[in-house]
Amino acid sequence: MHMRTLKLIMLGCCISLALASCKKNNDTTLSTELSIAVTDITAINARLAIESTGDVPSLVRYMEPIPEADVVSGVDTTNTEALKDFISKNGAAIELPYSAVLLDLAPETKYVVGVVAIDADMNMYAYKTETFTMKDLASMFENTLGDPSNAGELTENTLK
Repeated sequence: MHMRTLKLIMLGCCISLALASCKKNNDTTLSTELSIAVTDITAINARLAIESTGDVPSLVRYMEPIPEADVVSGVDTTNTEALKDFISKNGAAIELPYSAVLLDLAPETKYVVGVVAIDADMNMYAYKTETFTMKDLASMFENTLGDPSNAGELTENTLK
């Protein structure tokens, strides 16, 4: 073989390899598990934690708490497929693990939060929602004063 022919063959192999590596990966078999924990629920605040195990998602979108019974932008939160689509298009991008304190929620209201994991080709491959109910307003004041029997005696202060 001529050196020129060998160079052309090598160049062709390099171009083929480069093109093959640029192909879109439509593999939606990535394996990740998403988890959502809502804790320390009061009448108006709660603590949120979102984590994943398995494959690292390229993009994670998070939907802030919305009342479960509400319709958001024409999407019923009880319709799983519509909700997945809504979160993937409208949710805020976050990095995992993620935590936040959810503030100023409505007492005695059932909320839903959601998260989706999306691969580099924008295929959704993991999804999780969690519902939680805020406590009533009276729960905010339970035990706030504590037990007054151990308060001790009041004494009168005098100025000197």
